[in-house]
Amino acid sequence: MVEVKDKRKYSSVVREEQAARTRTRILDAASALFLERGYARTTMKDIAAQADVARDTVHAIFGSKARVLTSLIDVRLVPDGTVANVTQRPDAQAIKDEIDQRKQIELFAKFIAGISTELRPVFEILRTASAVEPEMAKVFQEMDRFRLSNMRTYARWIAARGPLRVSSRQAGEIIWALASLDVGRMLCDELGWTESQHARWLSDTLVRTLLPDD
Repeated sequence: MVEVKDKRKYSSVVREEQAARTRTRILDAASALFLERGYARTTMKDIAAQADVARDTVHAIFGSKARVLTSLIDVRLVPDGTVANVTQRPDAQAIKDEIDQRKQIELFAKFIAGISTELRPVFEILRTASAVEPEMAKVFQEMDRFRLSNMRTYARWIAARGPLRVSSRQAGEIIWALASLDVGRMLCDELGWTESQHARWLSDTLVRTLLPDD
């Protein structure tokens, strides 16, 4: 009986691994098509063909094209899928645990600049999709509200280590603006700044804006 159970457990693990690989293949295919053709001109059939799976498989896993796009965003925010929120990632928790405010902000800026690099291409897809589909417009708005909530969390972490020039709530709003993907796009995609330059600028600007003079 133990041997049968072990075989069943092994088969279950194999199926889960196969499903994860299929999901990744579909997301990779969707990402390539969205970037090449845009959201509106990419169909679920196109994604299935690119991923070399049946269209029903794409529908079974994601349900809709909108969910494919939001899953692309999710996987860039939490690549390994082990936590529910980006603030729970180990590199985010390192910001919370740091006792020095300036070091906190430096870690935060490096963390956010990296996320910005990963997320900006998909964010632009979402932005264009929101202009043509009401469902995606709602997703776009929800994503911005979600990001504001996270920035307020980071601000509370920084405020817990010392005084700020402003309230922690206003600090979160300032961080939300300065650390936005739009700013990252202007500096890096338009002006050619590197991710490191982006991180240094963000860190210096937040220190001057949020922390009192020594």
